[in-house]
Parts: sequence; C-alpha cells; structure tokens
Amino acid sequence: MSRKNHNPIKSFSELAAAPKQETQVRILLNQPEKGTSGLKEWAGFISEAYNQQLFWPGVSDIYSRLRTSCPEIVMIARAFTSWARNITPVVDLPEDASDDDKRYQDFILSDFDNMEGGFGQYLETAVARTPFDGFAWFSAVPSLRLPGWVPPPFVDGNGVKWPDDWRSEADDGLIGIRRLAYRDSSTFFGWDMNGQKRVQGFIQQDFPYGQVTLPLKDSLHHQFGDPNNPEGNSPLQAVWRLERIKFGLEVIQGIGFEHSAGYLNVQKTETGTLSDTDKQNIADAARAILTAQEGNYAAWPYGITGEVKDISFSSAASLLEAIKHYSILMLSVYMMQFIALNTMTNTGAQASQVDSTNMGVFTFNSMLDGFAKQYDDQIGKRLYKWNKDSFPGMTCRPKIKFSHVRNNLDMGALGSFLNSISGIVPLGNDDMKALRKEAGWMPENNPEDDDIINGVKGPNLTTTPDAGAAGYAPEDMPEQKTEQTDAQATADMIRMAKNVYRGRK
Repeated sequence: MSRKNHNPIKSFSELAAAPKQETQVRILLNQPEKGTSGLKEWAGFISEAYNQQLFWPGVSDIYSRLRTSCPEIVMIARAFTSWARNITPVVDLPEDASDDDKRYQDFILSDFDNMEGGFGQYLETAVARTPFDGFAWFSAVPSLRLPGWVPPPFVDGNGVKWPDDWRSEADDGLIGIRRLAYRDSSTFFGWDMNGQKRVQGFIQQDFPYGQVTLPLKDSLHHQFGDPNNPEGNSPLQAVWRLERIKFGLEVIQGIGFEHSAGYLNVQKTETGTLSDTDKQNIADAARAILTAQEGNYAAWPYGITGEVKDISFSSAASLLEAIKHYSILMLSVYMMQFIALNTMTNTGAQASQVDSTNMGVFTFNSMLDGFAKQYDDQIGKRLYKWNKDSFPGMTCRPKIKFSHVRNNLDMGALGSFLNSISGIVPLGNDDMKALRKEAGWMPENNPEDDDIINGVKGPNLTTTPDAGAAGYAPEDMPEQKTEQTDAQATADMIRMAKNVYRGRK
C-alpha cells in the first residue's frame, strides 16, 4: 500500500520562487507590567542587608559611628569632599545647537548658582553621605526666578510658621530650584512604596515632630551600589565586620602594651583580710609607682609586699601587621588603598601607589557619573517640563553631567619621558594652549598670537612642506629656523606625554 507524501521536498528554485509570507508583529500597548522587583520589603521596611543589625533605620547609629570615628572612613570622606570641590556641572548641547539650546544651557548652569548653597554644597553633601549610607534624600523645592518673589513659609509640626529667607538672584521669570534640602538618614522611618515595590516617597520621623511623607516627585533621591534598592548597597556593610575585628585586635594590643610597660604585683604576707585602709594604701602606692615621673616610691603597710614586673610582648609586631591589614582592607572597599601604600605599610612600590591612585580617582568619577544621571533623570526632566515652553526653538533636552577629577601631572616623570620621544607627534597651537591651561601654573598663550610658541613668531609650526606635493626631494626642502624646530620638538613631546599619561593610544 502506497503512502502519499504530503510534504514533498522542493528544489531550491521552487523555494525561491514561492511567495514570501508577511509576518505581522502585534504589540499590546495596554498590557500592564507583570511581577515585582523581588525586593525584600514589608510595610515600608527593607531587609536586604546580610545582618539584621544592618537593617534600616536601626543601622543609622552604626553607620554614623563609622563615618565619624573610624579613621579610614574619615580619610575617605575627606578625600571625597576635597575632590568634590573641584567638580563643576556640565550641560551637553546637540551638535547643531540652536539659540534656545544655548539659552537653556545658560539657564541650567545659572540655576545651580541661584539655589541656596549652590552646586558645591549639594555635591559635597551628596558625596559625604551617599556612598556611606547607601542613599541620600533631598527635598527639591521649586522657585520663581524673580527677586521680588517671596517663598511661602515653613510650617513645623506644631503649626508655627517660619519665613523662608531665600530670594532669587536671577530675573528671568523661569521656574528653578531654590533649595536642595538634605533630609538626614537618621530621621528615616520607612519607604512609601506601591504594589510593585517601587518607591513613591520617603517617610520621615524627626522627633518631636510627627511623621511626614516626602514624595519622590518633589525630591532628589540618590542611590549608591544597587539601583534596584532604594537604600542602595552601602560598602559600610563590609567595613562594619572589618572594623569590629580591627577593634578587637587594638584592644588586645593595648592590654599587651600596658603589661609590657610594667604591672604591680601585690601580695599579703600575713593572715587576715584587707581593711579599707590597706586597700587605699595599695591604690596610692600603685599610683605613685606607675606614674611616669622621677622619684616614684611607695610605703607598704605591715604584712603587704609589692613588686613591679614587666613582661616581653613578643606578639606586638604580628598584632600591628594584622591591624594594618584590616585597615588597608577597609580602604580597599572604596578603592582608596593608595592612602595606605608607603605610609601605613613598610612595603609598596611607587608604581603600585600611582596605579592605586588612578583607580581611586576613576572610581570616584564613576560615582559622579551615577549621581549626575540620577540628577538629570529627576531634577533635569522636572526643570525641562516646567520651562520648555519658554524655549520653543530647543531641539532636544540637554543632558546634565558633572565634570571629572583629573590626576596631577608628574612634571619630573613627564620631563624624562619627553626627552625620549622628541619630535614624533605634531602638536597644534590649540593643543598647546589646552595643555598649558591644564598644567595649572603655566600661562596661556595670547589668543591673538596663535602662531607664537615659546616666543617664536612665524608661520604655523605644525605645517611643513610636502615633498611629494611640491615636486622636490627632501634634501631640497627649505631649512627651518633652529628656534622653531626646538619649539616644535617640545610641543610634540608634551603632546605625546599627555596622551600616554592619560592612557590613550
């Protein structure tokens, strides 16, 4: 019995000639989002930390102690705030920026200066708290940029009105931010979250006032370490365990140093109990003998003898190395171990210190990029929504970014390197100006004298005759002046060193 083949194999020519079926893609625009983020949250409290003592809001006291009493964390915080003072806001413009694009850029930059405390106070607060608490919350209060506009008063929990002294220095009538008011993490009471565990607001409890919910739409919320957790992921979770181990070692070391410096051994040679007078005499004798001054002596009561003994502290060196180890680990959590190299340790090459410094600065700059993105997504979009009608010719919303910290150029190493790469890469006058400006101490060239380098005036020094295009041999090329040649060689060396130092190829 024959079987009919319902799927005969077709040739390639038949397949190519067959009409192609069109594929339609259906997009369900009204389909709601399904599922949740999976955040371990209940009734506004999050339990993502690995230890219950590190749950907010109870962990506030622990983090505050580490920020203020742990030397390594204090050093990191001081470095962050020092670097932050050299950061400036940047507003990117499109390639073919319109006049309104440029006007909007000026508005954004001026609003940083117009708000209370300016950009510096905001960023210094952000870098001093966010990477240690894991998050930071600012109440972003809007304003009308007119000197005569008076902000509404603040009403406290008792119903008392307090006038707002802020006044605008701008007079353009636009809507800006008058204050980024930081809300201390110690007043955190819980999160206002929706059914999908997304944050809608910050619940604050600042005694003796009652609870107040600060909506996210009127605030600036910074997160560090975990963008899916409103509390972030603070590196102090790792530091907390290291600091406790280091603290225990320091206690043992202190006891050992005390014993090795000498201790008083007192014995009673007669029967009976010690009277209160005997105890006081022993205390006075111990204070006199162990006080660091000359002529120490003691008068023992009858039946009591005493002797000052000292012991060797053989484990002192190993304890000290262990303490240094945990100290460097705490710095390494923030990629700031370069603070310890060659200062807190007995070993460490200069090259490793430079590499670690670069890594610390790179990490800090990456943190700034995250803060700038969060600022742009929240405050930047808000300002654009409020003021876009005042800039009808704007092509797109300019993005708000923050500048970066740059490593200082090592002039000694730079000079040695320049001698070995003389005359390799051409360098224009604009490059020279930028380099002189970046050096910080070298004066810039006069813009009107674009063709002056090292005091030599003449044609553009980066342009040399092309032998093939001119039709003559290289030996027939005109000779350059010695001063110009030296200036060009110096410019070439500086340009190459600058690129190599920054790691560009």
